[in-house]
Amino acid sequence: MAKHKTAPAAKFLLAIAAIIVLILIAGVIFTSNQTTMMRWAFVPSHEIATEQTGEAPDYTDEAAWAARPGISTNALLLPEGIMQTAMVPEADVFYIHPTTYLSKDRWNAPLDGDEAAVGRRKNFALKYQASAFGLAGQVYAPKYRQAAFGAFFDDSGQGVQALMRAHADVLAAFDHYIASDNKGRPFILAGHSQGSLHALLLLAERIAVNPELQSRMIAAYIIGWPVSIEGDLGTLNGIEPCEAPRDTGCVVSFQSFAKDGDPAAVLEMFAKTPGLNGKAREGTTMLCSNPLTWHVGGKASREANLGGVEVIPGADGIGAPIKELTGARCGQRGILYLNEPPQGSWREFLMTGDNYHAYDYNLFYMNIRANAAKRAQAWLEAHR
Repeated sequence: MAKHKTAPAAKFLLAIAAIIVLILIAGVIFTSNQTTMMRWAFVPSHEIATEQTGEAPDYTDEAAWAARPGISTNALLLPEGIMQTAMVPEADVFYIHPTTYLSKDRWNAPLDGDEAAVGRRKNFALKYQASAFGLAGQVYAPKYRQAAFGAFFDDSGQGVQALMRAHADVLAAFDHYIASDNKGRPFILAGHSQGSLHALLLLAERIAVNPELQSRMIAAYIIGWPVSIEGDLGTLNGIEPCEAPRDTGCVVSFQSFAKDGDPAAVLEMFAKTPGLNGKAREGTTMLCSNPLTWHVGGKASREANLGGVEVIPGADGIGAPIKELTGARCGQRGILYLNEPPQGSWREFLMTGDNYHAYDYNLFYMNIRANAAKRAQAWLEAHR
């Protein structure tokens, strides 16, 4: 396939993509009254121009990484009862964590200055998401000055600035990883929520424009962030949806809702907001990768679920996988519906419309773990 040149309006498209975050999250998760309350509770009251962000992370320093080879972190944890088998050799995972900073004291989080945010990064993001890739390769997870939770409810444009600040750190981390750590190995790109937005932009800015890097990308797991097949992936130089469990060089994405959930707000905002091509996504297709089959679309029963892992606050490790937790089907408009949505603690962090966003990884943890390793192995077999 012919290679596209880098779009001259790339920076403009990045700003558009950042605006998508603000509109989508604020408009989808909460009603208008709730949004007003969330702005009051979480949006910083000071001007972002007055904020001292501190020096950018120095990614040559091990302390600037939440996880990387050679340091002990929760990204190395295994679920109870699971024995570590041989890691796929010569493969890496570059993982970008979701929003963990909830304070309204700053527009952009300090790397380590907020104890609660650091705790969520360690005990949720690394523990229940990054660890799912531990069989596929060595995990590199940068700390970054993430946009605060309140940035997603701001309508002044300052939230967009906060997201672009955060994205600059992610780009710097990836550039350092490629230049100094990767050493020519194939890699997986992964994220969740805010982290998946950064991953999608990174695909456009670094990978799709570099044939050598693109050839080494095993897959991109852009989970918990809506992706338009035409409006987003259509701009990425032949990077397409993963159609089968062993496909490589492709993208996976899904958004989890209860079987009777109401994704109307997500679908409305998806239609009204522009993709990376700068055009409205109305009439385009939202990518739904079924994590029980790894095909685009379709359905699978709970027997295909290798095991979800429950979020257990305060636990030192990860609980035993719950096999056959739920089946799942992709709806006609790109939403992943859970056949048997789990109850109890699984509903503690539900979003409006029975959106299981916080549990996207947990619901299908063992399937993600197995598939990432399978794709990595498939890449190595194809290139030897």
